[in-house]
Amino acid sequence: MTTQLRIGVTGHRPALLGETDPDLLQARVAAVFAAVDHAMAPFDGRVTLISCAAAGADRLAAAVGEQRGWAHEAILPFPADDYARDFAGGPDVEAFRHGLATAQRVFALDGVRDDASGETDPRRGARAYERAGRVLLAQCDLLVGIWNGGPPGGPGGTGQVIAEAVIAGLPVIHLALAADEAPTILWSGLNAHALGEDTVDTVARAGLDRLPEVLAALPGLRGADGPQVASAPPSRAWLEAPLAWPYRMLLWLTRARAGRGSASATPAAHPAPPPLAADLAERFATADRAASAAAAAYRGAYVANFVLAAAAVLVSLSGLVLPMAAKPLLLAGEIALIAAILTVTGLGTRRGWHQVWIEQRQLAERLRCLGLAARLGDLGLRGHGAGTRPGVQAEACVAARALGLPAQTVTPAWLAAMRDELLALTADQRGYFAREARTMHRLDHALHRAGVILFSATAAVCVAFLGYEAWLGLTGHPVDEEHLHHLALWVTLLTAAFPTLGAALHGIRMQGDFAGAAERSHAVDAQLAGLERAIRDEPPGFDTLVVRMRRVMALLTEDLDSWTYTYQGRPLVLPG
Repeated sequence: MTTQLRIGVTGHRPALLGETDPDLLQARVAAVFAAVDHAMAPFDGRVTLISCAAAGADRLAAAVGEQRGWAHEAILPFPADDYARDFAGGPDVEAFRHGLATAQRVFALDGVRDDASGETDPRRGARAYERAGRVLLAQCDLLVGIWNGGPPGGPGGTGQVIAEAVIAGLPVIHLALAADEAPTILWSGLNAHALGEDTVDTVARAGLDRLPEVLAALPGLRGADGPQVASAPPSRAWLEAPLAWPYRMLLWLTRARAGRGSASATPAAHPAPPPLAADLAERFATADRAASAAAAAYRGAYVANFVLAAAAVLVSLSGLVLPMAAKPLLLAGEIALIAAILTVTGLGTRRGWHQVWIEQRQLAERLRCLGLAARLGDLGLRGHGAGTRPGVQAEACVAARALGLPAQTVTPAWLAAMRDELLALTADQRGYFAREARTMHRLDHALHRAGVILFSATAAVCVAFLGYEAWLGLTGHPVDEEHLHHLALWVTLLTAAFPTLGAALHGIRMQGDFAGAAERSHAVDAQLAGLERAIRDEPPGFDTLVVRMRRVMALLTEDLDSWTYTYQGRPLVLPG
């Protein structure tokens, strides 16, 4: 997949450009873009320019970008014919139409200028420009602001767009209107450490000489030289497939699996997401399969290790009641069991099941949501969860940049379709989390109950043996010392075996965190249920759908972060 850099442009219209020499301004914009191309040279990628296609700075930047061979995408605050009213007639409108014709993609929002009575309402128009500016920020890695440095003139203006970019942590190249002011990078990432939320007045500043450093910090831009998602070595299905069976057997024995569906302790093997672009669907399927395979091997391996460890103890204890002739066979069996534990643990460590599971699952879930969010204009280039691995951030951003801006005019029918897809995604996730909560609760409860039975049985055997000895002493019944000794050996075996099995079951419970998974899944299901009701009951407006989509993504990201935090501290290790 080709490396891409997405640059947004915001700037003043002709009235605010004032006495600025357009030829000189164009030359200065060209110098900035040349610096971007120079900084991009090591990444061997292409640049896409995104603007709102307005007269003035937007159109000037698009022309310079076209000269450099950059692609252009346009976000319109209104349907195209309505937006054309913003421009003077004749050549100005023709230039606008030409810009749309040459744009690679055009996303026309459904802004309106008039109120219910048909009168022009400036506040409605301002909100439309503000919305377009926010879509612009959600589409780019870097923002070029052709700005006079003054305070925001109103919603959706250049000053507000730049202020929101700074707050969001988006790098901004400020190109002042004064020709004697050098372009300046505004970006909180220039600081060595996070210093809190910045504003335009407090954000760190630097010259264009630090632009390569800024680009290198963008997730996914460095390609193969940057962080990568963990992936398993070439498949050895014949070796790994049997390791999935111990966990499956555990689910069957405990009757924890409620019908068909996933029974993992992680967001794995969810229902298919809403329709995805071909490349994105293929990458999602690849990540989902890799995560599911690694999870199956990892879960089966830790169940097998605890069972094998308990079996090794039982084999050793059986020497108390078996003939001496069986000792060599018992020792050989114990050595074989220990060797099996070491082999399974070593194989899991070398093939990285734990890390592959976590990172491929993170990637699959990000791609699942990206398919719908990108169609609403949000590429999610910065909204990564705190627990998201760098390689996952990089690959998700590469996939997002390839999707780019939707080529779409927002209409009531399209909004209704988007709402239906968001409801389908929410319902799918609710179904998964509800099944997961039931399965994990049943599994945890069954293992806990089995542990209680085993430890209770230990106490019962001890009490029974002591009662038997007391009965012998009180009744004066003749004591067969050999029989009593043999019985004591069996009691020793049982009172060691039962706690050993109970400890193995407890180890499986702790490693799998089944109780925590059930609790988290139930909580997410409840929150998604509230969102689902709100989405269904509300009219499908663009702003509302974007807010609800981001909330769904936030819930899933928070759950994924919680899950990652829990499981990253549970690698496959020797049972102890």
